[in-house]
Formats: sequence, structure tokens, C-alpha cells
Amino acid sequence: MDSTIIQKLDPVIDEVYKKTGISIQNFKPTFLERRIMYRMRSIGISDYEEYLRTLSSDFDEAKSLYAAFSINVTRFFRDPLVWEKLENEILPNLVKNNENPSIRAWSCGSASGEEPHSISILLDEFSKSKIKYHVYATDINNEGIIHSKKGIYEKTNLENVSSSRMLKYFLKDENQKFNVKQEIKNKIEFEKIDMLKTNRKLFDIIFCRNVLIYYPKEVHQKIYEKFFEALKPNGILILGQDESMRGTNGSNFFELLFPKERIYQKISK
Repeated sequence: MDSTIIQKLDPVIDEVYKKTGISIQNFKPTFLERRIMYRMRSIGISDYEEYLRTLSSDFDEAKSLYAAFSINVTRFFRDPLVWEKLENEILPNLVKNNENPSIRAWSCGSASGEEPHSISILLDEFSKSKIKYHVYATDINNEGIIHSKKGIYEKTNLENVSSSRMLKYFLKDENQKFNVKQEIKNKIEFEKIDMLKTNRKLFDIIFCRNVLIYYPKEVHQKIYEKFFEALKPNGILILGQDESMRGTNGSNFFELLFPKERIYQKISK
């Protein structure tokens, strides 16, 4: 790999911060390089120094580069075994022996909204037991947040949605797209914010799937500490299938409940 860009990331970090007020220094250098190269191809620039000049003079390019750091490739009920474990074991345990049960979930890196809508659907089904629930969804990409709020998806995004859920929770429009029903949308609060910046607390479940892979290990420590503080006692943390706490301080805060599904539980201290 050509390390020229990695060796000259500071000007990019500085320009994005000056023009957006947002720091991107916590991302992996290799991830930053890939996203910069993506933006260079998108606007027809092959020389990195030329791109730096464009970034310096064009306010909109700084915003476009930052938006490119959010990866919006996902689908409803991705990794079905995770959702089965949630439905059959995690949720029943969370509300057991609770006279006024409620569930608060946080979807970090919510991308185009499939995950928070999946959470809302699952909790709606579970709320037959009269639980109340709220889903908080965050992402750094404003376009992703706008798309998520609309809740309109292609058939390909719904491959893991059962026929019964399709009938109950989606409306097909004249363009052959599928609109999430309003009662499911109403349970979700979307916010454009870096997950490290939000101060929300006391969640029962945090979904942080395929987000950590864009941060170096030293930043994982801050993230796990934040999640530990944000979760209720015995709260649940769900990571992506390609993520783990190996090589980090995560085991100081969480124990691994279900290895295959990457489901962790907050350690009581």
C-alpha cells in the first residue's frame, strides 16, 4: 500500500475540523486513506496534493468527505442468529421480575436505518407483554439519518424479513419500495452525532455492530468505557460478527455471554 496519504493525514484532519467542527482523528489511518481515495475518485482527482487544495478551498468537500466515513451497507435483521438469541433469551431475561418493564436500546452507526427499524419491530412484537420501549439511533452521516427517518427500502434490504413481518410492518408503494409503518418509526429517535460524543445513558441494550472496525484498538478502550457507563446494570452489548474484545480492555467491563453471536453483558462492579 502506498503510504503517502497516511503520512500526510494531518492536513485533512485539520481541514475537516476547521470546516465542520468535527474531529476525525480517532479513525484508523488506513480507513481514512480508503475514504479519501474514494472521494478523490468521486470528484475526478488523482493527485493527493491537488485534493488537499480542493479540500482547503471547498467547504462542501469537507462535509462530503466526512459523510463518506459512514458505511451504509446493511439489511434488516442482519445475522439472524443474533436476533433469535435476543428474542428467545436476552429480552425475556431483561424484563423478568420487573413490575413495570421497559426497554431502551441504542443503535450506534445506524447507517441507512435497517438496524434501528429491526430493533423497533422486534420490540414491538415483544411488547405483547405490555413493555414500553424506545430506540435511540445515531450516525455521523446526515444523509443516512435523513434516509433512515423516511424508512423506505428496496426489496433487497428485506431478505431476512419474514412474510408475516412484511405484512404487519411494511407498506408497498407505487414504486415497488417498502415503507416501514409509522408506529414503528415513531419509537425511534435519530440523531446525527459521533457515538463518542453522545451523553445518553441507562440503556438496556447497545448495538455497536461493524463500527469498531473503523477505529484503532486504543480508541476501543474509550468506547468500551463509554458503553459501560451508558448501560444499566447487567445491560447487553452486541458487537459485529467480525469484531471482538481481544487485545483490548473490554473484558474489564463486559463478559462474553454468547461467543458466536458476539453478545456481551455488563459486569457488575
